[in-house]
Amino acid sequence: MRHERVRTHRRFAAVAGAVTIALAVTACGGGGKTDKKSDASPAGATGAPGSSGDLTVLITQETRGIDPAVSTISSLNGGTQAAAVFDVLFWIDPKTGKAVPQLAEGATSDAEGKVWTIKLRPDVKFTDGTPLDAEAVKFNWERHQNPDNKSVAFAAAKGLTFEAVDATTLKVTLAAPNMAFDKLIAHNLAFIGSPTAIKADPKGFMAKPVGAGPFKVKSWVRDSALTLERNTAYWAKDKPLLSQVTFKPVMDQTQRLNALSAGQADLVTTANFKMVAEAKDKGLTVAYDEKNGGFMTMFKTDKPPFDDPRARRAYALIMDPADRAAKIQGPDGAGQTLKTFLMPSSPFVDPTAVMPSNNKVEAQALLDQLAAEGKPLKFTYTTNSSAAAHAGAEYWQAQTKGMKNIEMNLEFLDGSSYATKVMIQKDFQAAEFAVTFDDPEPVLYNVLDSKGAENRTGYSNPKVDEALDKARNSTDEAVRKAAYATVQQELVKDLPFFSYEKSFAAAVQGKKGKIEGLTLFEDGLILFDRVSVKS
Repeated sequence: MRHERVRTHRRFAAVAGAVTIALAVTACGGGGKTDKKSDASPAGATGAPGSSGDLTVLITQETRGIDPAVSTISSLNGGTQAAAVFDVLFWIDPKTGKAVPQLAEGATSDAEGKVWTIKLRPDVKFTDGTPLDAEAVKFNWERHQNPDNKSVAFAAAKGLTFEAVDATTLKVTLAAPNMAFDKLIAHNLAFIGSPTAIKADPKGFMAKPVGAGPFKVKSWVRDSALTLERNTAYWAKDKPLLSQVTFKPVMDQTQRLNALSAGQADLVTTANFKMVAEAKDKGLTVAYDEKNGGFMTMFKTDKPPFDDPRARRAYALIMDPADRAAKIQGPDGAGQTLKTFLMPSSPFVDPTAVMPSNNKVEAQALLDQLAAEGKPLKFTYTTNSSAAAHAGAEYWQAQTKGMKNIEMNLEFLDGSSYATKVMIQKDFQAAEFAVTFDDPEPVLYNVLDSKGAENRTGYSNPKVDEALDKARNSTDEAVRKAAYATVQQELVKDLPFFSYEKSFAAAVQGKKGKIEGLTLFEDGLILFDRVSVKS
């Protein structure tokens, strides 16, 4: 699943899925993983390298750094920029749900899914001239395991052991079997930085990252523009096609749309439904793909006050997602209301697993029970500082007015502060979040399993853990469907988060030039090696 995943004007999809949207000609690598193997696919390209223009991408907010330890596969946590600088070992193709090799050539497992062998492309070099080999991957993944580094991938790398068999072969032994480990690599461990550069300046690396991706840093004026130039030593000799990519942070969605309309920028990826509707009204080209998962309030279930399931249920029952969608997203927003956590077209959806909502009588009864026990519901709701986030949070807060024994306070943070506090430190009571995915693996496991790499809620349910293990280690679709049905039923019963709006990924193209070869994955990250812009 996806983290996203973002990922939007206010969403933080640390967990997000994959999406491929072609605005013109999409040049994707084929192939992917069978049950036990990820096969390499030819890169493919057209045109002379560096001859197909510059790309200006508007992002919601400045990233705190570009570093495998701080960048996630999320467009709201530096993932877009990291994909350009580092490239990815694998990426998840939404059409197949399989892990597709990029810097890697493939991945194979033993019969139990306990020992995996990762094959890397030969002769790949970082932009400092050092090799991206098995030792480099081992170094990066062991760096995640060091708690002193406070890596966002700490939980994903925990328990793994590594052996660099030769320059292009890394053997990985897992703490527990996982027949979808290549998907976990794609979602959690895809970025690889130069060990030489990291060792030379561990603290400064995130401001001066060195990767083996299609682009390298040319200049970076914080909160203004990050300019990347073509990596002339990129492993795919006929790529990248662009000569330069510029990222400009613009938080206000109206300003972003105006810049696209005026030809001042090329592209915005978003999961903001209102922005999509306004872009269409402006005559801009929009590609849209609905995803599993959704936007949510997530609760810290292992600490008061939301360690009591009655508090979580009371919150959900106070809220009316349909009313919120109509008022926040506009007249067309009502269709975005989320009822089941998986979209109706998913082969794994359980249509009976419906999120509770909109019953203030029952909610008040629960609140009164809590108050009678000396636990009136008082909490802080954390989100980011954009105007849209303010509107959404203030809407939720307004719904609690007139209810007894509940006090909801709001906390607004800039993007970096939110990522640190909520995603890394897990220091929140209730927080806005998003989960976006196509195939449920690995994101559902990451988010819901008690040992999951992205379990920030502290949620623990043995029945869910058992079902997730069954789904992860089976290739039988009937077994997976039954297991995920159990997960969905437990989810709506336990409510580690309250989901209220459908998840999707969209790309809005500006009027500056014609974009070709645009391939998006996860919550709107870009495979930059194959993109070109024609004026």
